[in-house]
Amino acid sequence: MDRILNKSYETLYIVISTGQSKELLGKTMDGLNKMSDEEIEAYYKIYEVSYAQRMNDNLIDAVYRMYAFVLNRYLSIDDTETLVEDLQNNYILTSELKSLTGGLAATFGKFVAIAELGTTTLKHIKRPQETELDNTQELNKELCKEQ
Repeated sequence: MDRILNKSYETLYIVISTGQSKELLGKTMDGLNKMSDEEIEAYYKIYEVSYAQRMNDNLIDAVYRMYAFVLNRYLSIDDTETLVEDLQNNYILTSELKSLTGGLAATFGKFVAIAELGTTTLKHIKRPQETELDNTQELNKELCKEQ
């Protein structure tokens, strides 16, 4: 039990020291050193559930964004952000994906961070059509200024 509590204590210490206790535990924690072993273990369980939920939500969001990005490469999607929102609001789809991603988050947490880096970057990539349109608009503005 000491090993589990030691890991629990260390994890909670990191969460508190980085200022994420309110965000991940639902409240601020004072006096970690004064807590009993049972309290530490209870807060650690709350942290694990909260962390898994956030990771699950981010994984599903990444799946939706990648899907919309790839789909938009081959089909003309009117608004990819609206498509992502519609997918996120689909209860059945999201519930089924949560059942798939739950184990992934726990098992491959470090690799999920790398995937998040990719999907966050993906959100900021302009489609070639948008870039061409922007360049054409800039060229038109310059031509109008010259005349």
